Amino acid sequence: MIREINIDELKTEYLNLTKICAEIDYSDKKSVKRNNSAVTKMYKIVHLLSENNNETEILNFSELLNVEENKTNLWVATQILEKLNVDKKTEQNALKIIKKVADGNGTQAMGFQIWLSEYKLKN
Repeated sequence: MIREINIDELKTEYLNLTKICAEIDYSDKKSVKRNNSAVTKMYKIVHLLSENNNETEILNFSELLNVEENKTNLWVATQILEKLNVDKKTEQNALKIIKKVADGNGTQAMGFQIWLSEYKLKN
């Protein structure tokens, strides 16, 4: 079933959710719960886009790949590659964002190195 969605509202909501994730305090259970809830809502937005499978909406949403604030671009990159059918240019742009983080040091870089190797196996 195709639902009428307002892509600008979804993008604004997604931006607000990445802000919640950026402000997480792992020592505070409420903060962690808010973070987990925000991530779930982000995936629901991407799932809604997937259900509609409207190329124009997906391309419009993919503009968030250009937003570095609160690591929005990184969230969008991983989620659209996991859940949406995107064109080659968008895929390459998203992979570039993820590879940049994976080339760094620390646990986040290691996590994205694993993510990339699993992505390559599936695609």
